[in-house]
Amino acid sequence: MEKSSNFKNDLLDVLKAVLFSTLISLGLVLIFAIIIKFASLPNNVILPVNIAIKIISVLVGTLIGFKHANNGLLKGAITGLVYMLFTFFIFAALSAFKDVKFSWIDLVTLPVAGAISGILTVNLKARRNR
Repeated sequence: MEKSSNFKNDLLDVLKAVLFSTLISLGLVLIFAIIIKFASLPNNVILPVNIAIKIISVLVGTLIGFKHANNGLLKGAITGLVYMLFTFFIFAALSAFKDVKFSWIDLVTLPVAGAISGILTVNLKARRNR
């Protein structure tokens, strides 16, 4: 019974973190799009800023979404992977699936960023609970 409860708690933590990460990402992308519109930024700035936005979104999403201080590495990596897939489909749908390209950079960086974020979040939450 305890394993089932832990699994449900971990699943809820991951889903909440993905939801918060997605909302934060959408907001930051909107802000960045406004900045690009009014400032003449070169095209080579867009990719690094998008990656930074995604990493920041995963970090903040795990900080907000994780309520239980356990399995940070696994929950974080799964959060990063699910977030990557979820946002890929959202932004692909927004562009009507035209010129959609899968990013291998996201496949590598987001689960790693999620794992690191999960470890940090779980340790911070465990320290607060002491």
